[in-house]
Amino acid sequence: MGGGFLDNSLTKIRKVIEGKFFDNLQLAQLAVSHLNKGGSLTFTSGTGGHPSTASGAIVGNHAINLLVKGLSIEVASQHKRVNAVAPTWTATGLWRDLSPTQLQQQKQSIAAGIPLKRTAKVTEVASAYLYLITNDFMTGQIINVDGGVSAL
Repeated sequence: MGGGFLDNSLTKIRKVIEGKFFDNLQLAQLAVSHLNKGGSLTFTSGTGGHPSTASGAIVGNHAINLLVKGLSIEVASQHKRVNAVAPTWTATGLWRDLSPTQLQQQKQSIAAGIPLKRTAKVTEVASAYLYLITNDFMTGQIINVDGGVSAL
């Protein structure tokens, strides 16, 4: 998901954007007609990284945020909602290929750049999803669960 704009191949950037944005767009197009009145879609966006080191991921995350805002208006008249959670790096199953030592090193490296000087717990990120899913007056919102990264 990393690499700058000039140092990265178009193929890699497109692959990340495809996976982050277009897969979620397709999911929305398929799922929204199956939502009950009052139902919602909650996507995963993300924060962190810099354009010079995370080009595809940042474009994909911004595209998801725009998708959330646009879809929330499109489905509001149907009494349906659309939101997203935007965590920064969190030790989840996505990193299962790292050894325990590599995972700890990655965690420490990321934590150094977070204002709270630690990474999120999975439960902290999960609570944002639960909030968006259960609050019937939340739509078009992106909740950053990033320890202050988005404030930098």
